[in-house]
Amino acid sequence: MILPCHKDDIVRFADIEDLTYIVDLSKKESKSLGFIPKMAYESAITGIKKGKRWSDVCNDRLWVISNNGDLVGFCLASFGNPLSNERRGKIAQICIQQDARKISRGKNLLDNVVAYAHSFGCKNMACGCAEDLESNFFWGAMGWQLIGDRFGISHTNTFLQTSDRVVNIYHFNDPDQLLLF
Repeated sequence: MILPCHKDDIVRFADIEDLTYIVDLSKKESKSLGFIPKMAYESAITGIKKGKRWSDVCNDRLWVISNNGDLVGFCLASFGNPLSNERRGKIAQICIQQDARKISRGKNLLDNVVAYAHSFGCKNMACGCAEDLESNFFWGAMGWQLIGDRFGISHTNTFLQTSDRVVNIYHFNDPDQLLLF
């Protein structure tokens, strides 16, 4: 499901050809985004995990947004256990490149991700945003509620809080708040 956007913006699922752009942008914004390996982005596109994993199935998805044919951002999200009644999606990373930032682009991208989740019953979404980032204003403006905080985690073990950096946790579960163009 792809929602309508501003006339010059297009949101779509990422293709393998988009990986170079996504990896480059994620490196430029690593202070804000943290680190996710290229293999994780590729898995979100193909649906297949590689390496030593407990499963080779990937339920992450990766979107890109373009403006006038040029990529300007991306969003990586996961959608929890498909067998769970309390399925919760998670925004792992969302980024609009510096020279293309307008709140409507981030909103377009985020609305498409949330609508996708809701289309198959994943009604709760969450994300983490480091406390020291301006991005916290974005999450509030998008209608996401601050519900708590935790310490940062490592990409090698997503369960251990190994950093002293405080990460705010936001929650969203109201599809009626999606404001479409």
